[in-house]
Amino acid sequence: MKISVCIPTFNQANYIELAINSVLNQTIKIDEIIISNDCSTDHTKNILDKMVLLHPQLMVFHQPINLGLKSNTNFALKKCTGDFIIKLDSDDFLKPEYAEKLFNEFIKYPNAGYAHASVQEIDENNKETKLRILSRKTKFVDGDEALKLSVHGYQVAANIIMFRRIALESVNYIKATKNFAEDFYLSASLSNAGYGNVYINEVLSCYRVWNDEGKIRQKRKLDEIIGLIDVYEKVIEPGFKKRNWSLNKIIKARTSKACSQADCLSWDVFTIAQKKELKLAIFKLSSNYKVKFFVFLFSNHLNFIVSKKNGILNFIKYNVKILIFKRSKKHLL
Repeated sequence: MKISVCIPTFNQANYIELAINSVLNQTIKIDEIIISNDCSTDHTKNILDKMVLLHPQLMVFHQPINLGLKSNTNFALKKCTGDFIIKLDSDDFLKPEYAEKLFNEFIKYPNAGYAHASVQEIDENNKETKLRILSRKTKFVDGDEALKLSVHGYQVAANIIMFRRIALESVNYIKATKNFAEDFYLSASLSNAGYGNVYINEVLSCYRVWNDEGKIRQKRKLDEIIGLIDVYEKVIEPGFKKRNWSLNKIIKARTSKACSQADCLSWDVFTIAQKKELKLAIFKLSSNYKVKFFVFLFSNHLNFIVSKKNGILNFIKYNVKILIFKRSKKHLL
């Protein structure tokens, strides 16, 4: 069976070589590495042009126009010919056993559409920050169970994933319209199509989280909320209706998501007009009375009322996950 790696990139000259080398150093053979350079303005192109001469499994595409995150990723995924495809962002990297361990899980679970693992979060200087771990008891969940879980959000530690190509083809790859929540859209689509997924509670890759000094991610909050709405309305809800399941869990989940998204109304990066637009999007996600209350709180900078409680809950959740991870690691030893 053939394994491909898909690496979409844009202006990651400082990290692209590290990402590629992590693929080249896998403990099992990687048959091809597909890289799509989305009109980078730094020296990414020069690095790729040199590396492609040294490594015959590299295939590099330099896009003539900027496609954007989703379309560039889709381009690279569709160029892969392997039975299994690892999607790796160009500022992240794999541990040597990533491909081998996840490939073995695909063999055990033929109905798995994708496989994933725990992740070590790092900063722009490769310094380890925190572990990303799922509080999940089972390795494999089937499509129906995965669809139910998707109601609560994107169920992966980070977006470094190995896919079964036939599963990607069955949902026509990434069909999301926004560059936010497109990964969540894809995983929910695979679940809706009947594919399960397998998770290993072991750190097999490193995921880079940037210090967002320009608050770029915050400024794209509207796209994030609209992306979430799309996942619920175009994938999860149709999936529930197709199976004649109650929509009550979705209604509750949308309310919870809308409440958490309301915190953006207290951010100083948005104008009054932008906050009005954000408020409309939040109410489209859910117009429950609880959401209206949270919108009122954050709009009037009364967020301290909920921030302390959320901080304590998040602290507890994270430490419980770490405890589960350490116990499972000890068990493996």
